[in-house]
Amino acid sequence: MLCSFFPFQKKTLCVFFLLLLFTLCLTAQKQTPIQNKTLVVFSFLNKKNQNQNLLNTHKNLIAIGVDVVNYIDHLNLNSSPEVKRGIIDYLKNREIKNVLFYNEETKEINLLTLGSFLTNPEPYMSIKGDSVLNKLKEELINKNLTQNTFLYSPKPEVINKVKVRSFNKILVKPNLEKQKIGSTKNYNTNQATEIIVVEEKEDYRFYYSNGINYFISFYKGTESFLKNTYGIDSLEDGSNKETLILVLEHTATRNKFFYFNKKTTSEQELLSEFLSN
Repeated sequence: MLCSFFPFQKKTLCVFFLLLLFTLCLTAQKQTPIQNKTLVVFSFLNKKNQNQNLLNTHKNLIAIGVDVVNYIDHLNLNSSPEVKRGIIDYLKNREIKNVLFYNEETKEINLLTLGSFLTNPEPYMSIKGDSVLNKLKEELINKNLTQNTFLYSPKPEVINKVKVRSFNKILVKPNLEKQKIGSTKNYNTNQATEIIVVEEKEDYRFYYSNGINYFISFYKGTESFLKNTYGIDSLEDGSNKETLILVLEHTATRNKFFYFNKKTTSEQELLSEFLSN
């Protein structure tokens, strides 16, 4: 009886250690040292003093050993699906391992690994409250982390442009009468032009083959970022004002027509203005 027990006990211990090893591997994948290359996604209360806020934040972060490679305004992170893909490609090419979200309004810092940022945005470290940067400093001091580099960027480097698919601009608004126009959202336009709700597809040839000649979408980000990324001349360079752009895209050529009104921040209103003009 005793002899038959030992094989069972060994098997149980083996399973236990395998489960422990698996758990440790998962934990390692969810965390990465904060001293590794980091992207900071920022949201400041005072946009007028953004440059000074960035400079102060950068000094505080590198002083506690955070290797910040770039900064990006949270408004620009999801300006469009192709912008998101461009940012992801950039992060991989630069071998950035951490994404740090710093929200001054909510007094919150969240740290994610690049893998978590891409698949499941679950932070491995979350800090909230007043003087959140000081709390981050205390957290890192308690972890007794070693510094990975002494060659920090001397000043904050902000991502003001992302590489997107090349296209030609449509300079004059097309005649949309009797044209089928697709969109992934349902809008009440009260116009003669019909907007057909369609399933989102990356390959626009699907729309064209189904008789949809144009596709409407909206890009939202800072004015300067949208200008630099999409070459929209009438936007102001250096402006961090939140801007909404209506994009009319030909489904065969992927050429784009941009429409915006700096006073209009609603997709519904901007679409109605565009169709009535």
